[in-house]
Amino acid sequence: MNSRTQAILFALTALLLFAFAIQQQTGLFKFKELNGVVDSSPRPEWTWHNFIDGGLQDSTEAYLQQNFGFREPLTRFYNQTEWTLFRYSQVAEDQRIVITDDNWIFEPATVEEYYQGRAYYNGEDFTDNLLKQFEAEAQRLLQIQKMLEPYGTHLFVALLPGKEQICPEHMPKNTQYFKEKKITAFDFYSKRLKELGVNHINLAECFMEMKGKVSYPLFPQTGTHWSNLAAIHSADTLIRYMEHLSDSNMVNLTTGSIFQRTLKPDADLESLMNLIWPLQKAPNFLAEAYYDYDTTAWRPRLLTIGDSFYWNILNFTPVWDVFESVPYWYYFSTAYFDDDDLKVTHKISDLDVLQEVIDADFVMLSYSTVALYKMSNGFSEALLAKLEQKQKLSTVN
Repeated sequence: MNSRTQAILFALTALLLFAFAIQQQTGLFKFKELNGVVDSSPRPEWTWHNFIDGGLQDSTEAYLQQNFGFREPLTRFYNQTEWTLFRYSQVAEDQRIVITDDNWIFEPATVEEYYQGRAYYNGEDFTDNLLKQFEAEAQRLLQIQKMLEPYGTHLFVALLPGKEQICPEHMPKNTQYFKEKKITAFDFYSKRLKELGVNHINLAECFMEMKGKVSYPLFPQTGTHWSNLAAIHSADTLIRYMEHLSDSNMVNLTTGSIFQRTLKPDADLESLMNLIWPLQKAPNFLAEAYYDYDTTAWRPRLLTIGDSFYWNILNFTPVWDVFESVPYWYYFSTAYFDDDDLKVTHKISDLDVLQEVIDADFVMLSYSTVALYKMSNGFSEALLAKLEQKQKLSTVN
């Protein structure tokens, strides 16, 4: 290699390194952010102690790995190359997603639920503990349901289907779960709530009846939540159940023409792979949801405590035209849509939980299969204690 070639290669290398440094410092070019959640490494601070013990070098390396110039496009290029050439994905290797041979993607918790249930932890069987926990929750809900009746508040549970229930033919082959599947939260609650007389609707049964009779998928191939059309159908079913529960006439939903398109929520698991090109998959189907203009219909206040499945109902249906208000207590942790300004969120601890519940016409606990193990997330304990305290004060007075 002659000196001229060496000089050109050196200049190109220096220019490339310089370009990386400029991009890191200025962010001159804007790229689409990578999907997923990572623990961000703070910018390292130089101290003599950090320098001597090697901490500065380690923290600098960790920071640069997350903040080097052109990180986003280079990461996507690297991921795409690994997937195209070797069908390898780091997020799958890290057990954050499970990819089947036919490009269906599931959450690991969903796969575990399908093959084994969630009764085991570090090899130990917690079935008895779970049964006691489930029974206590069911009894609390029954008690709360009765105590809220004088206030005109209807409590009910919406048992939501999981992807493993509706799409078992696409489940990955079992390679790691070999414990006996004794009980699942869904099996317990679907039976026990009925025995106790706790208001509930089993949407999994509705989905199983629909499967094979509709032309659209109930769950997207590379997403974790139900599809747009399934969410609309579920919302309509829930509204009709509330009409039955309260013997009332509410605003109802209709579905517009069905068309093909893929939305971001349809591929929320696939997005974690951070590829350049989307996976090959069957088309998804969407529709617009409309509400009828019945001026005589009742628009109640619906308070929902639940998991992330409810987001698709909020995003795909005109709930603000059906209900007077729809506060959403996400995992009984963060309150959404609790103000006129819908962008404001609150911590549940900042709210008057009892008054919010009493002011509601319906209180819905909305949980899917994998989230049912901690149904209500402490809501039932907190509310029951407040109701009992209020009852005692009323008795004294």
